[in-house]
Amino acid sequence: MSSPTTAPPRLRVLAAARPTLESQAALRHVSAHLTEVELTGKPDASPALGAAVVCDDDVLAARLSASGVPVVFVASGGPPPGGTWPSSAVRCLHRPGWLGGQRTVGVHTVGTIAPPRAARARAARGAVVQLSTPDLHPADHAAVARAGAALRAAAEAARYDGKPLLAVVLDAPVPARSALLSAAGEDTGALPVVGVEEVATERLLAEASLLVSSPLLTAVNQAHAARVPLLLLPALEADQASRLAGITEAAGIEVLDAAAPDTSADRAVRSADPVWNRISRALEHAGDDRRGAQRVARQVRQLLLAPF
Repeated sequence: MSSPTTAPPRLRVLAAARPTLESQAALRHVSAHLTEVELTGKPDASPALGAAVVCDDDVLAARLSASGVPVVFVASGGPPPGGTWPSSAVRCLHRPGWLGGQRTVGVHTVGTIAPPRAARARAARGAVVQLSTPDLHPADHAAVARAGAALRAAAEAARYDGKPLLAVVLDAPVPARSALLSAAGEDTGALPVVGVEEVATERLLAEASLLVSSPLLTAVNQAHAARVPLLLLPALEADQASRLAGITEAAGIEVLDAAAPDTSADRAVRSADPVWNRISRALEHAGDDRRGAQRVARQVRQLLLAPF
């Protein structure tokens, strides 16, 4: 009588990201293509990790690499600040083909890290707002005031057609959120606010009529996948300014600035749909490569098979 065989243990992979909207979205999309391995979110998990995929957390990536764990590092919103990459086994840059730009030696440009293409619901129920200010400190009153004004403009735009706000995804540190909401105005107490750690925005976009967002590559990908018109808010910090310039130059997407002369949220929103339709057709015609998440997952598998 033969003895029962024991199934081989599943390979363990650390999946970690900075607590920001773009980083968390990139990690979700990559993790969806790693169903054959056991994913853990604990950096010090045991038994020993076979590999790690780390989105934007360069400190964690460097620490894991120094301890002998092969790391796939993903820069989700563009090159790391200062162009300084951690000492990881593989470096991947999320950069859609339509955005252009030069290649970096030693870095895999993986294309668009995108959510699955989602069919838009028949009845669009309202707007989703995404405000990203991940480094906001409540004591920086000027920055809080700017972020509050951006959120106020976004909320005004989201309500232009009388439909409710489905959600406000607030990509900000927990200690700064109450100050930001206070700076946005008294009426924000009724906003359906969630943090990036609480919800995958793509689920909401299937029923959205509009996405009003900080200038993020993720926002362009989300709107394109869900076929939702997109309005971009003004940049709130230097990295966003650089990203906004690249996005608007490449795609010509409308920017919502309620403080600008002769500009209203209503007019900006009504121009978003035809502008976005033109951009979507251009992206489709260009055959935009949306397999970035699969490419990153493939790099993880290769490290598991031959880490060095």
